[in-house]
Order: sequence, then C-alpha cells, then structure tokens
Amino acid sequence: MQEFNTPKPADGASLSRRNFITIAAAGAAATVPAVAFAEASGKTSRLPQPLDVQLDECVARLRSILQQMHPTCEKVHSHLGRRDDGSFRFSVQGDVCFQPFQGEGIYLVSRDGWIWEYLVREERVVSVSGTDFGYSHYFGRARAEDGGWDDHETFVTNFVRKLGEVPA
Repeated sequence: MQEFNTPKPADGASLSRRNFITIAAAGAAATVPAVAFAEASGKTSRLPQPLDVQLDECVARLRSILQQMHPTCEKVHSHLGRRDDGSFRFSVQGDVCFQPFQGEGIYLVSRDGWIWEYLVREERVVSVSGTDFGYSHYFGRARAEDGGWDDHETFVTNFVRKLGEVPA
C-alpha cells in the first residue's frame, strides 16, 4: 500500500484507502448541514438553540426541580404573558389537590395560599323556578381573634381538611 499521494511514472495518481475515506467524508460533510449530523447523533445541545427553545428547556427543568421540592403539588404549570409594549409577565405555580366538602362544619381552608379556620355552611344553587343545578356554593365565617366567628360571611373553596362539626 502506498503511503503518499505521489504519482509513479506512467501509472497516474493513486490514493491510499485512508486518504480516500478522509476525502470522501470531507466531501459528504460539506454537502450536509452540521445540524443534520448533530440530530442524527443526538448531540444537538452543542448547537445554538433558538431563544424560545432555550426558554422551554429552562422552564421544564425549573418545573421538575419545583416538583421535587414540593411533592404534594399535583401540577406545576407556568405562564409567559407577552405584552404589546414589550414587557412580559412570567409565573410558575404549583397546585395541590384539595378535599371535597364533607358537610357543614369547621374546616381549614386555603385562601390565596394561606390557611384559615372557617365555619362553613352549604348553600345549594337553585334556579328561580326551583330547579336544583346539582352543585353548591360554600360560605364561611373566619375564626376571630377572640375565638368566636366573625360576622362577615364569604364564599370559600379549597378545603384542606375538616376539623369538626358545627358548634352548638
């Protein structure tokens, strides 16, 4: 096998197999974009990604970390709101599963992420003609500082757990 690409008299030029393969590979690489080779090899992380793709990957990683930090959250979701003036709002939120209503009584209720003790009653939703819509609204009075119940009744949801029955 010849080691150098030098012509012999009257034989013409010849190539070693190694040189031929190197030249052929270089020619193929020049005709196929680098992205195609990177995608085929699974090594796309070395190529510059569009900003939207980078953001999606970052948010997915952030959501995964938050899910590990807060295992009671059933769903971690995010929202990016872009505005006409060029500003934006970005939020990540984790939601927990709350308990169903279990009859009137004293509940721990989550309001804007804060836990409060409420005395809760149920009010069925019925139309003017008397048709029961099959669902309820729940109203409660918060525990006052003196241990009683405040006079202002408000709509409540997000029952963390029931603590007891309606006091006598």
